[in-house]
Amino acid sequence: MSKTAKTISLAEQIRDTARTKKPVEAELKTDKRVLARITDGIYRQPASALRELISNAYDADATEVVILTDAPRFSAITVRDDGLGLSLDALQHLIEHIGGSAKRTKYGADLDVTAEDDPTRSKGGRQLIGKLGIGLFSVAQFTRHFLIITKTRGTKFRTVADITLGAVDEELEPLNSDESEDRDITKGHARIWVERATDIESQGTEVKLLDPLPRTRAELASFDLWARIDFEKETEGKALTREPVFHIGRMNRDRPDELISKPRLPWMEKDKPKARFEKLVAAVRGLAKTEKDLVDLDSDCDRYLQTLWTLALSAPLEYLESHPFDLAANSDLRFYQLENKTKGQAKRLQPKHGESLRKILGLKTPCLKRGDRFEVFMDGVQLFRPIVFMNQPKTQNAVKTPLLFAGHCREEFTGKPISLSGGPLEFEAYLLWTPKVLPTQHQGVMIRVGNASGAPFDRTFMGYQVSEQTRLRQITAEIFVREGLDGAINLDRESFNYAHPHYQFLVKWLHSALRQLTNRQKEVGSEVRSDRLAREGVKAHRKLERLVEKQLKDHGVEDLAEVVLLDPIRQSEAPDLRDQGVVALRKRFVLPESQAVRQTAKEQERAAFMERKAVAIAQILHAWGLLESLSFQDQEKLVHDILEVAAAEVEQ
Repeated sequence: MSKTAKTISLAEQIRDTARTKKPVEAELKTDKRVLARITDGIYRQPASALRELISNAYDADATEVVILTDAPRFSAITVRDDGLGLSLDALQHLIEHIGGSAKRTKYGADLDVTAEDDPTRSKGGRQLIGKLGIGLFSVAQFTRHFLIITKTRGTKFRTVADITLGAVDEELEPLNSDESEDRDITKGHARIWVERATDIESQGTEVKLLDPLPRTRAELASFDLWARIDFEKETEGKALTREPVFHIGRMNRDRPDELISKPRLPWMEKDKPKARFEKLVAAVRGLAKTEKDLVDLDSDCDRYLQTLWTLALSAPLEYLESHPFDLAANSDLRFYQLENKTKGQAKRLQPKHGESLRKILGLKTPCLKRGDRFEVFMDGVQLFRPIVFMNQPKTQNAVKTPLLFAGHCREEFTGKPISLSGGPLEFEAYLLWTPKVLPTQHQGVMIRVGNASGAPFDRTFMGYQVSEQTRLRQITAEIFVREGLDGAINLDRESFNYAHPHYQFLVKWLHSALRQLTNRQKEVGSEVRSDRLAREGVKAHRKLERLVEKQLKDHGVEDLAEVVLLDPIRQSEAPDLRDQGVVALRKRFVLPESQAVRQTAKEQERAAFMERKAVAIAQILHAWGLLESLSFQDQEKLVHDILEVAAAEVEQ
């Protein structure tokens, strides 16, 4: 390249390829630490990298994202959106500043990636969620070779960038090295050119991932799972690991085009994209009625469907049914307002018929312009946020009505400099208590910034230390951050700086909210139990129940399950009773066989008391979470065995 050519910007050189028909060659340069973090896997799962590409599309004001994975072969992956596209100047900035995103900076507006008056918003007004520099190169998780094909509206050309990433040298210093952190390194190459476009008004970006890495294909195809099952069959004579209930199909690892097992999916080929996702969610939740009490995606779905579900949870999408703030009051759901106090008390709301939490509390999340649409499709399935609030399964606890707690808070950190506080923090949140959270991956709290999340549900509830293990498994919570927290998000966008003031404030607020929920749920449980016992009027049962309550008090459990022992003539009622939330066990499989010759009055009294003991044992086992993972037959066998040992009269 001549001396004169060197002074010409990369954008101008790319533009000139329309005349020269020769691609521009460019080296990718960045801080060694940034590229090391990218190429060596800050995004450890395929879902993480796909999430970043979806986020970039959202920030580009796209209305639709289409992901094609060539499942179950996964020989090529494409992510296409109809967003604003990348201008040549924006592409130049991307190539020359990997990890140095122009979003949230004063340069964003100049490069047409942010609003003119707010660098934290897209040109269309959306709260930014992605990091253009890091996010786009997250595809290093998939491949070292990919294409970026992008076009802006009104231009006669589309731009193509053929990018190859190199591996980080092993001799580079570790990430905690004390040496210079800003030394640029060359670890990639790009060939860039423009092509004439037939539709001047079209816009958008397409990322084609070429030659996916073996580990990526193995992850999406669940090779490790199938290999484990095969090994167990060979060594043990049978598979100890259960095959996933739903999967995309199994390919021969040695012959990638050979299908060994046909897909087992809950939808039909003729189903429309939304119907497919609706059927997936319904089928996964429905496993609680046929397989076991709780549903675990890790065992019930293969890696591909888990990836699809994870994307649906993390992306800024609509809920499958309704946003929790838009739910209308009805007899199947109780509303409560959370107080912003350490020792606050949740207030029971009595809304008018059809009145929503949004209207009562003035909630604004997700704060989108009217008519703003954002949809994601993956291999013909339209994704929605798969969190369901209505028509919850009637559970085995005394309290069967879900309780929805909501609140909002703004903290100015008055008196503290922005350099220390990070500026104001504003958020809205809900906590949903329901006796059975389906699937188990929805247990916990998820933090959303800009209506998107990089991390899964945190089952520890940000380190909640109170012994409420049973109750914590019954809560789904989401915190929607409207302002702030950005500085507390780590580079991988999947973890947080726990020392950041914004994160610390959220911890205190959430733990107070959990205490408020606990107190109200206990009150409701006490009311329900009192009503039930008053109807039963059985003193012996109450005495035994008090004993069970005493045993479980230290465990933090105050809501006993409803247990019914069915006579043979009523066994057919078991599925319906379980669907209503009753621990329905068949009496003849639970009670030890009587050795009495005659059914005297005394023997009948003894049998009745044995039934009450069986109920007590089942309640204790349920409270300790020991029944949830068992089949209904195994639940009966466990109660029977314990009862038989407890009732045995051992001769000396």
